Amino acid sequence: MSVQVFGDDWTTTDGKVYNGVQVVKVEDDAVTILYANGGALIPFAKLPPNLQKKFNYDPVKAKAAADARAKADAVNALRLQKEIDQAQKLKQDQMILDAKQKAALDGTATKP
Repeated sequence: MSVQVFGDDWTTTDGKVYNGVQVVKVEDDAVTILYANGGALIPFAKLPPNLQKKFNYDPVKAKAAADARAKADAVNALRLQKEIDQAQKLKQDQMILDAKQKAALDGTATKP
């Protein structure tokens, strides 16, 4: 859906205010915007009824999309944690290797 809204001020149902809104992307469960202080992904459920209507909000489609997004986020979080763990292990291994090399150069290495 190609919708461009620029310059509007939005207030979500939880009271967050977005000034100078420009819509970047509309999905089934949320709208991505740029605004005066940055960018945001706003779930349709947090938009007031007039904006929900403007973007043809469908609660059933939104729930399915939100569930899919949550599942994808969980998978990505697991992948990221695995990469972090691998990086920490590599760093630890490198520190051990560096210490052994330093000890060998200093002549403090123990001989088997």
